[in-house]
Amino acid sequence: MPDNSNEQDWAVFIKEHYKSVPFLNFVGMEVLETASGFARLRIPMKPEYSNPYGIAHGGLTAALLDTAIGVAIRTLKLKIVTLELSTFYHKPAQLDDVLFAEGNLFRGGKTVVHGTGEIFTEKDGKRELVASGRGIYYIKGEDDGIYK
Repeated sequence: MPDNSNEQDWAVFIKEHYKSVPFLNFVGMEVLETASGFARLRIPMKPEYSNPYGIAHGGLTAALLDTAIGVAIRTLKLKIVTLELSTFYHKPAQLDDVLFAEGNLFRGGKTVVHGTGEIFTEKDGKRELVASGRGIYYIKGEDDGIYK
């Protein structure tokens, strides 16, 4: 369990904790970086993620967005669940892409918090926006680092 008194230690703990989350392991999602109210993730696309049109399924993109925003908010020592997620698709993700996502806290509150995020590819040093969105999350309480 982390030292809750140090914000930097908590962000590192959260990054490491997500290595043991079954869904992230199943789809190959990885938390690359965390800081207070921020998270950066990546996921390589695979043929198994295809929709009927031969591009990455939008549901996986939405899951990446939700996870990036959720991890960013969890760096603030909050146990949360998603209430609402809005995803805006700008460009199809191809099955040979590696997607990156950045999530940020947008506004905090006592019972709900709002976050924003972007999903993009990085090719030749350039970012190409794939999707963006926002989420609203219910605060269940303080996150103490103890999980069932």
